[in-house]
Amino acid sequence: MSKQVARDELVTQLRREIRGAQVAVGAVDQAVAERLEINATDHRCLDILDQRGAMTAGGLADALGLTASAVTTVLDRLEQRRYVRRATNPDDRRQVLVALTPLLRRRARKLYGDGQEVDAVLERYSADELVLLRDFFRQDRELNEGRAQRLAASGRTRATSRRASRKASTVRAADR
Repeated sequence: MSKQVARDELVTQLRREIRGAQVAVGAVDQAVAERLEINATDHRCLDILDQRGAMTAGGLADALGLTASAVTTVLDRLEQRRYVRRATNPDDRRQVLVALTPLLRRRARKLYGDGQEVDAVLERYSADELVLLRDFFRQDRELNEGRAQRLAASGRTRATSRRASRKASTVRAADR
């Protein structure tokens, strides 16, 4: 077997493992959301807050790709479950920041664990290998963020075109 064939096979296996890992993470996230009694959008909101820390509702809307009113509805649900709290920004009293609550952090830790399993897996890699893994996952994340933005933008463009088309049809029908 040539080096190129062996490399091509490794790339194929790696792609398969990445996709398998994405499915597994999705299954865990879905099970956690069910246990927390929230939907997938609410779960994504909590995940963003966990990764980025407290932020404004507008910042969450941008991160989730939702309207401000949709995020308000998400936050109302999460606040009702006591998973998030809204508080005035101490640096700018005109802003309200959204943050995770200790209750949510305890429940998430119980469901997801404390990260020791992942730490144990990463122990086998050298610092150079960890840099390689970090860089790969960063590039993969950036590719997927770009795809998501392009898909969202093309979806908005089509939706706008459909609304304009329906409006034009309604105007033409009214003119008859």
